[in-house]
Amino acid sequence: MADILSNATSGLLAVQRALTTTGNNVANANTEGYSRQVVNLSARPPEFVGNGYVGNGTQVQSITRRFDQFVESQLRDATSDNSRLQFVNEFASQITGVLGDTETGVAQSTQAFFNAASDVAANPTDTTARQAYLDQASALTDRFNQLDGRLADMNARIGMEANAISREVNTFAEEIANLNDTISKAYRRDPNALPNDLLDRRDQLVRDIAERVNIRVNEDGAGSLNLAVGTGQSLVTGNSATQFQAINGASGLTVKIGDKVITERVTGGKIGGMIDTQNELITPLRNELGRAAMVMAQESNAIQTNGFDLDGNAGNPLFSTLGTFEPNVTVDSRNDGDGSASGSITDATLLEGTRYEARFDGANWQIRSQDDPGTTLATVGPAGTTSGLPGMDLSFNGTPQSGDVLYIDPAAGAAGRIETSLSDPRDVAAAGDDGTGSSLGTRDNTQIQAMAALANQRLVGQTASGGPGQDGIDAFDGQTIGGALSSAVSNAGSVAATAQLQGESAQSALDSLVARQQSVSGVNLDEEAANLLKYQQQYQALARTISISGNLFQSVLNALG
Repeated sequence: MADILSNATSGLLAVQRALTTTGNNVANANTEGYSRQVVNLSARPPEFVGNGYVGNGTQVQSITRRFDQFVESQLRDATSDNSRLQFVNEFASQITGVLGDTETGVAQSTQAFFNAASDVAANPTDTTARQAYLDQASALTDRFNQLDGRLADMNARIGMEANAISREVNTFAEEIANLNDTISKAYRRDPNALPNDLLDRRDQLVRDIAERVNIRVNEDGAGSLNLAVGTGQSLVTGNSATQFQAINGASGLTVKIGDKVITERVTGGKIGGMIDTQNELITPLRNELGRAAMVMAQESNAIQTNGFDLDGNAGNPLFSTLGTFEPNVTVDSRNDGDGSASGSITDATLLEGTRYEARFDGANWQIRSQDDPGTTLATVGPAGTTSGLPGMDLSFNGTPQSGDVLYIDPAAGAAGRIETSLSDPRDVAAAGDDGTGSSLGTRDNTQIQAMAALANQRLVGQTASGGPGQDGIDAFDGQTIGGALSSAVSNAGSVAATAQLQGESAQSALDSLVARQQSVSGVNLDEEAANLLKYQQQYQALARTISISGNLFQSVLNALG
């Protein structure tokens, strides 16, 4: 029945809800992920009284949150991309800082070694110069070892962080599944009366996962959000979550959901940044350092063993021999068979700075370079051997199954294994052969001059064995050892610079989206204070209306009495 008391009472109850909701907004002004809530009022259906309709008060139609799904989707993607780039930028900066030190960098250590060789050539009998030469050789191998060790440590750190992220993603996914269950039940009761705070919590968890790995989100139309990683492998479906794993192995990170490997689908979040860091920085750099170290060892040893020391004896190797090094062969974790391979380095100067992939087609291993996956470099049986790869031989064994894959890194880790073999300065083989298998004499510097000349010979990454031409001009078509190391540092710097520029752009886009999202969903304390004052005045007016209604009713009673 339409009357002043019922109208005022309905308004009073509605304003109470509005005051409570506004107070909740103020209380959660700094709560991460909270969306501002509003009370939506509507007039009650009016009552016909014969000569017109009389208002019947107000009612709370719903309490909703200010939320823009389109902005939220953009924010998720931007968060994932920004997180990936920030991770790559952080690691790239660390790596370039280690490699590019102008005083202690590996390129500087290499040049110091060749300069020491020139000093011995100037005075072959000076044991002090010979000792300094050996000291520089030791310093160079130590620097190779340290750099490879630092890169290996960084890779191990990625593995530890990936494990921690896996646990976090699984925790978030489980909570989302539980929230899906609760929200879907509320949806079945009334799709227009959903628990706003739980919706906010779920959206925040989805953003937390997106920060760690790129995801796709789909609403099922019944209150639940379904999450998939990459291009569709399900992480959360309804009230069920699937186990997420990021495992760091010899071939890099392997990302799995359940028993499905989805590494290739991961392109964003911190996990995506880790994969990019391994593929674009750590593995290529370890290959480049290892390749340069092996060329240094191979060519220096050849000169040293073809010469004679201060006592007229044939020289011994200066560095680790080529047999110390071998290609790294990694078995893909998805392989069904037990096929494997081992290899040996035949000519370090011919090695390419790339990773090879051997894939078994059911009859043979097809070997391709990851830099040129469309070209088959060699075809080998399951128990065959190939010399078709530049600078190395590979032998296969075991019983592979169709689709099995092996990864071959020719030089990764070799820089961590190079060592200096000589310690006595008299053992430096500075003198050349007189043609009869004897030394040209203690003052001869033929071999040590050849050692110093290595600095300017383009030995690393040759396409074929070469040497100085008849006119004395260098006929090698690779890079110098120092040049190869400088190129590796330069490439790392290029990755760092690109990541920084892209990261700044991604951060700017993210900041813009956060501001846009906050303009819709954020709590404005000034606005809430104004609402509190407005509702307070309305509440007082409605209370006064109820008081007047009581006075009028009492007057009627008095009149009838």
